[in-house]
Amino acid sequence: MYKRIIYDSALDWVPYIAFGVTAAVFLIFVVFAIRLRKESADKLAKLPLDD
Repeated sequence: MYKRIIYDSALDWVPYIAFGVTAAVFLIFVVFAIRLRKESADKLAKLPLDD
């Protein structure tokens, strides 16, 4: 019974880790988008429309 209590309390960190990973990926994309040059942004914006 004691081991199960310790195991259950260890699972409390999973949502925090998942949120941290998600927030880190989001921040990486935001920094990438902010640092992107105007020419590159225009090229990427027109990319799906080029055939």
